[in-house]
Amino acid sequence: MGQVGNSDIEWVDVVDENNDVIGQSTRDQMRAENLRHRATYIVVHDGMGKILVQRRTQSKDFYPGLLDATAGGVVQQGENMLDSARREAEEELGIAGVPFAEHGVFYYEEPVCRVWGGLFSCVTHGPFALQESEVAQVIWLTPAEITARCDEFTPDSLKALSLWLTRNNQVSYIAGDRVKPVASEPEATREMPAESIPETPVETPAAEMSSENE
Repeated sequence: MGQVGNSDIEWVDVVDENNDVIGQSTRDQMRAENLRHRATYIVVHDGMGKILVQRRTQSKDFYPGLLDATAGGVVQQGENMLDSARREAEEELGIAGVPFAEHGVFYYEEPVCRVWGGLFSCVTHGPFALQESEVAQVIWLTPAEITARCDEFTPDSLKALSLWLTRNNQVSYIAGDRVKPVASEPEATREMPAESIPETPVETPAAEMSSENE
């Protein structure tokens, strides 16, 4: 996934509190120094209330082994977020040729991560081709099932899913906290205006699937 110089080195844009690019660093340096960067978060759903959840491989440099409520990843140097989202979806899951809905950007910060996230969604039913180095397994879960297992998930992906649910006028209790209306959030964490997608029911039964890498 490298883009500049040595093909084994991945370079990313470093951004400030306003999401403006202020420099570049290697991915390793970004993680080591907790530099602000950009990443994509893609809610992959079946249009009937199920979310595609990934289990991260143990070799990941960030939250190895945990579940992800979204697909996506770090935006590379000079890459726009939509292109990054499409690239990540195809690399991780083999998703290609489907429309992506854009839902703006949001800021997320914790002691080990400072990121401007681009929020996207797409509807697909598979089949999926998992990237062996990134994704150990995928399963279909409802938002309620994700909430019940929230301690198993990466916190930034839960934030992204919560924001997506509010854009669909669905009350979210992801991670145990009711999501506040966007207008009441601090300016730094407010998601930016973008088109929403049609509301989908949450609890419609659907077949659960699980796919393991060889």
